[in-house]
Amino acid sequence: MFRFLRRQAVLRQPFPTAWLSVLEREVPWYVHLPPELQVRLQTRIQIFLGEKAFVGCGGLEVTDRMRVVIAAQACRLELHHTPTHFPDCQTLFVYPGAFVSAFTRVLPGGVVQQEPVIRVGESWHRGSVVLAWDAVEAALYEDPGGRNVVLHEFAHQLDGGDGPPDGVPLLRDRAAYARWTRVMGAALERLRRALWFGFAPIDPYAATSPPEFFAVTTELYFEVPEQLRAFSPDVFALLEDYYGALPAASSQLLN
Repeated sequence: MFRFLRRQAVLRQPFPTAWLSVLEREVPWYVHLPPELQVRLQTRIQIFLGEKAFVGCGGLEVTDRMRVVIAAQACRLELHHTPTHFPDCQTLFVYPGAFVSAFTRVLPGGVVQQEPVIRVGESWHRGSVVLAWDAVEAALYEDPGGRNVVLHEFAHQLDGGDGPPDGVPLLRDRAAYARWTRVMGAALERLRRALWFGFAPIDPYAATSPPEFFAVTTELYFEVPEQLRAFSPDVFALLEDYYGALPAASSQLLN
């Protein structure tokens, strides 16, 4: 009840003009949304920014422009259905560029080994999201080949909505879970076979695990939908049912 009242108080405030300018200037797909979805996105952004803390790392000062751009991308995932507002993510750590993270592997005999890896994004189950700002910008202003670090990491947050990440987000019923498991499992195995034969129809990173397959195909669905549908019409249809229709500008790519 307290959270509901707090959100209502946030939404009674007008959407800041400066934030609207950021959306119109910095988020290309925003202007293609119908007016009712633009308003819905604004309300989701207000709640997101009212509930999440942003921490600049590596000397970066996080500005309102950065916060709005990141929030818009994350909230895009839930624009067409009842939002979760990503309750497990309380803090976003933003680096100016790629950062070093510890990768843990279990060796034979149960020996645990940690080694440093370079990342541009990271999502912690029941915790925070870490982003490299230059990678966030690249998805908006360059041609990153379908990569979008915000969509990727917040897809992991959705994946963790019903327990530890397993490549399956919270769905409506058993039939939906059965369809998801069947479609995504078959497509993942087909990708792995293609990579074994030296052919990469989509980013090979998707083949590393079911959670990464879900996150990568989420990026493709929003960023280069024609590539995803060419790889797997079934996965495209599954994500279209889950996420909702694409903005007109993206849908035109499919015709």
